[in-house]
Amino acid sequence: MIEESKTIKEKFGVLDSVPVGACLLQDDFVVLFWNTCLEEWTKISRSQILGTKITTHFPHLSQLKYATRFKQIFAGGPPTIFSSQIHKHLIPATWQDGQQRIQQTTVTAVPTLEAGIEEEEVRDWLLHTLELQPDGTVGARAPKSAFLSRASALSVSSSIWPGVNSPSFYALLVIQDVTDLTHRIQAYRTMRDQALEEVQVRQRVEEELRSSQHFIQQIADAAPYLLYIYDLTEQRNVYVNGQASKLLGYTPQEILQMQTAFYSSLVYPEDLPKLKAHQQNFPSAQDGHILELEYRLKHRSGEWRWFRCRDQVFARTADGCPKQIFGTAQDITEYKRAEEALRQQNERELLMATITQHIRQSLDLGEVLSTTVTEVRQFLQADRVMIVRFNPCTGSLCAAPATGAVTVESVAPNCKPMLGETLEKFCFDEFYLEAYQHRAIRPIADVLAADLPQYQIDLLAQFAVRAYLVVPLVQGDELWGLLMAHQCSPRQWMQLEVELLSSLATQLAIAIKQAELYQQLQAANLKLERLATLDELTQLANRRRFDQYLEMEWRRQAREQTPLSLILCDIDSFKSYNDTYGHPGGDECLRQVAAAIGNAINRPADLVARYGGEEFAVILPNTAIQGAVLVAEHIQLKIAALQIPHAGSQVSPYVTLSLGVASIVPASESGAEILIAAADQALYQAKRLGRDRIQLYQPDPAAGKPNGTATSILPVDFSIPNTNLPSPTSA
Repeated sequence: MIEESKTIKEKFGVLDSVPVGACLLQDDFVVLFWNTCLEEWTKISRSQILGTKITTHFPHLSQLKYATRFKQIFAGGPPTIFSSQIHKHLIPATWQDGQQRIQQTTVTAVPTLEAGIEEEEVRDWLLHTLELQPDGTVGARAPKSAFLSRASALSVSSSIWPGVNSPSFYALLVIQDVTDLTHRIQAYRTMRDQALEEVQVRQRVEEELRSSQHFIQQIADAAPYLLYIYDLTEQRNVYVNGQASKLLGYTPQEILQMQTAFYSSLVYPEDLPKLKAHQQNFPSAQDGHILELEYRLKHRSGEWRWFRCRDQVFARTADGCPKQIFGTAQDITEYKRAEEALRQQNERELLMATITQHIRQSLDLGEVLSTTVTEVRQFLQADRVMIVRFNPCTGSLCAAPATGAVTVESVAPNCKPMLGETLEKFCFDEFYLEAYQHRAIRPIADVLAADLPQYQIDLLAQFAVRAYLVVPLVQGDELWGLLMAHQCSPRQWMQLEVELLSSLATQLAIAIKQAELYQQLQAANLKLERLATLDELTQLANRRRFDQYLEMEWRRQAREQTPLSLILCDIDSFKSYNDTYGHPGGDECLRQVAAAIGNAINRPADLVARYGGEEFAVILPNTAIQGAVLVAEHIQLKIAALQIPHAGSQVSPYVTLSLGVASIVPASESGAEILIAAADQALYQAKRLGRDRIQLYQPDPAAGKPNGTATSILPVDFSIPNTNLPSPTSA
């Protein structure tokens, strides 16, 4: 038994260096050979399983469906395949993520050592099976394995092993891991950790290849990689495994026949320079050192597929220069697609975050819309991005054709602007409205090839638009407007771009709503502020506004050291007016007087306020005493022109005013109260001196405050020919 085990190990030991599972069973299911790959997969060591029945470790193999098929193999029957669709886990093995490896297993009958078969005959059988010539070169003939026939055991025995009658057979199990690509993608992040292990496995395989090219062709073809030997001096492939048909659509013979034209025929043109640079690294490469490269090869169908190759020196010339390289190429197209999808997703999320941040930094609607079209056009590299805002009457509730106007746009310099254009019936037909209500997006790759109404084609032609993308801006159930991207040449819009604009439209609709709410809030605040600072009866500034404005102007004039004047006006004998005409009449009188005083003020900086009851105040920033007197005179002229009857007045048959004027250059250490006190004192003097006059309170310029005495100026003659006008007013 020991001698037999040694012989089996010598004959089948090569299977320890291949990346597939392999084990040898005798007809009583006792394990005679268990390669290192199965040790790694199942975690059952060779010393633990050799000489034991495999059904002890895997009881399911004793089931009738397996026993029957194995019985045929032990009888020398043809090879049998346990497909991955029906027998996923013939020898259960756990993947790193805890899932079971999905396997495809081929079971082949191998003559037992007791059948009298010489080692030379086994070697010849291997040569036929591997399609290799005795000198180690790759053969071009068809395989002669008698196991592919469906002859009886006796005929199989006679055809393979002449002179041996009815040999008994072992069962050789070759197990390939065909775990779904999705599982490999999910395990992609762990591949770096597995790289060292893979290198070690490949080094063992390559060591076998350097010592002998008699490796098992069937195993090589079953490997999920493209295996090849490339001759650097002849610049051609001298060996390619059967995976070429699956991965590239070409048979190994077709690839070998390409000779030196392989690179120019199949390698992506942009990848040729880096592939040539890759080969120039081999003269300095040490034995066993693996060089990696990713490049694209053309499939027979015309599709470009990505491969990751791992190459190392396989053979050297007599002077030690690299002659041949052995390599494995793994199809990583799906990895690249997943990587590109992830990159695009990250790019989209970054752009979304950037645009969202920009449009949310401002509550100004115009700035929000302008930022959006600028950012989107930059991302799409489009000729125009614009926002069309619907007119108030839109949607199914509107009887007239729906229209919209181009509110904001970002346009390339060579394109005709559309800002301000009104789009009547454009993209508002029944189809579009129905689509927009469901937030649908319709990319148009070519206007001339699309089924569009003629009026739309004509309008787009005016602005040289050949492709466009329209995204509805929806707020609740209401269509607010459209986000549109234009291209002046045909363009196939990518799904990433469509998804981005769809997501952006949702964010933009929220930002628009917030901006509109903010505008409404601002308007309401202005209204509240106006109401808080206006006198309801006269619509002049109220006392609160008067105090705020006077304090503000006091500080400003103090900084600039310019004069500030104040006029206090009081309606003469107003209590008597109310007693005579009633309070409604008094209110009307106040309104007329307020309007007249307001009309007498021309500068925007001047403020007229209702100071209290029948009193009014006029703040005159940057105005000296002479200018304040002129304003007071103008007020009196306006009041006189009203000719409001006042039967209860003691000075005139019409309503008159008494005015107190004060002016000062404010000092920072004093307050505005001194100016109010001065003007009030001047008004008191005007009342005391007979009313219907202007009285001046002259401050002391050197002291920066009023001098405390009221100084009269000469009367001013306001005589008008109309006898109904009041008597001349003194100042």
